[in-house]
Amino acid sequence: MQEFNLVMICFSSFLAVFSVLIVIAVVMRVLIAVFPYQEDETDSAVIAAIHSAYSVTHPGTRISKIQEINRKERKG
Repeated sequence: MQEFNLVMICFSSFLAVFSVLIVIAVVMRVLIAVFPYQEDETDSAVIAAIHSAYSVTHPGTRISKIQEINRKERKG
């Protein structure tokens, strides 16, 4: 009789965790739909970091254009 109670406790806790995860997933979907990601222009701190890293690896060169390349663009 004790084993049956243990199985029921494990099963009910599994269902509880699964239902909480479903609720969190639904809330995340709603938040993503309400507040979509807006792509901003490149931050000046990012540009400064790129310039400093490039000047360390390649001294005396000048960066004229910084462009982001997506994987889809790179393949095609």
